[in-house]
Amino acid sequence: MIRHLIFDLDGVLVDARELHYEALNRALAKYKYDITRDEHLATYDGLPTKKKLELLTKNKGLPAEIHDDVWREKQRQTKLVIEEKFTPDEAQLKMFATLRSAGLTLSVCSNSIRETVELMLTKKGLMDYLDVVLSNEDVRHS
Repeated sequence: MIRHLIFDLDGVLVDARELHYEALNRALAKYKYDITRDEHLATYDGLPTKKKLELLTKNKGLPAEIHDDVWREKQRQTKLVIEEKFTPDEAQLKMFATLRSAGLTLSVCSNSIRETVELMLTKKGLMDYLDVVLSNEDVRHS
């Protein structure tokens, strides 16, 4: 008997691909760098931001000494994009309400940082349905 469901966040409950692409390019623009959508999909998609920055140094000459600044700006831009574009999905809300009323406990896991995960879930209206939320900060090897 199923008692607990664990959902992945990125690509399952939210379209994080576009979010991360847009936020990274907004951050890079401050330093006169960018990546095309094709580059993002072929090389950077799904990687943690710090890994993306390492690859940008290797592939495009992004100075390593600005990685921390770009990372912080990318996190800031990620929050702005979430605030601008994320809204509740009525079908998801209904599904989560149905699952909870059936007595299931619900969790979400993500390779994003906790602050971003919680903001996405809050903006989607899903936080109140969840028993556990795990981010890449909650594990040793994300």
